[in-house]
Amino acid sequence: MISKAVLLCGLLVLAGCADPLKDFDRISDLDIAEDPAAAALPSDTEVAREGFFGTEAASGTGDSTRIERGPINKAPTTGGFLSALMRGAGGAKGSGADAQNVAFGAVLPFGTVGRVCGAKGKKLGQQVEKAPARGYALHDSRPGSSVGRTFYITGFSDGCPRQFTAANALFGAPSMYEQLHYGPGGDALPYTATDKAYDAVKSKVCSTGKGKPCGRRLKALERNTVFVSAYEHFEVNARWADMLIHNGTIVAASVKSN
Repeated sequence: MISKAVLLCGLLVLAGCADPLKDFDRISDLDIAEDPAAAALPSDTEVAREGFFGTEAASGTGDSTRIERGPINKAPTTGGFLSALMRGAGGAKGSGADAQNVAFGAVLPFGTVGRVCGAKGKKLGQQVEKAPARGYALHDSRPGSSVGRTFYITGFSDGCPRQFTAANALFGAPSMYEQLHYGPGGDALPYTATDKAYDAVKSKVCSTGKGKPCGRRLKALERNTVFVSAYEHFEVNARWADMLIHNGTIVAASVKSN
C-alpha cells in the first residue's frame, strides 16, 4: 500500500517540485539526544572554518536533465588537514563510487563518498535509520545538528563504513523510487548517473527496460538494493546527492539540481 508520504510527494512533483523527497520526514527532524561519541569528530565550527562544506560539485547548462556530477570517487586535492587525512587513509582499494579510502575523522566535500576502514569498531554517532536491504544502517555523527556533518553507512561485507557529508539524509527503497520516477510527473525529474545505474541493475534483476517498473521481481530487487538521498542544507535545497547501493557496492553517486 502506498504511504501518505509517497502520495503527498507525488502531488508535489505534479506541482513542479524538483526535489522529489524534500517533504519526507528528515532524520534531523527527529528528537534524538546528542551522542557523546560525536565529540571526537570535527565540530560544526571547524567544518565551517575549513570550508569543506558547500564545495561546488554540479555542472551543466541549467537543464536539470543534463546536470551530472563528475567522477564521484576522485579524492580532493586540497592541502592542509584534509589532505593529510586522505594520505593517512588505509584499506584495500575498492570499486564503484565508494572506491576512495579516507581516514577516520576526515570531512568530505558534499557529493563525495568514501570508505573509512579506520572506523571499524569505533563509535559513529547515533544510528538513525536502518534499511531492509542487507541490513544497511545510517549513522549521524552529530544528531540534532542542522548543518553539514559526517553520516556513515554500515552493513558492507568488508566491514568498512562509507561516509559522506550532509545536513540531512535518508534511505529510499526502489519501490519509492519507481512511484516517483515512473508515475505522473516523473519525466520532469533529473536523470543522472544514479538513474542510469538503476536502469542497468533493474534490467539484470527484473528484465525490464529503461523507464519501466521492475514488476514482480521488485521484492527480490529490494533485498540487496537501496537508495540514499543526502541534502546539502537542512531545509531549502537547490541541489541534493543520490547514491545507489546494490549487492554490497555503491555503484553510482551523483549530485542533482533543480
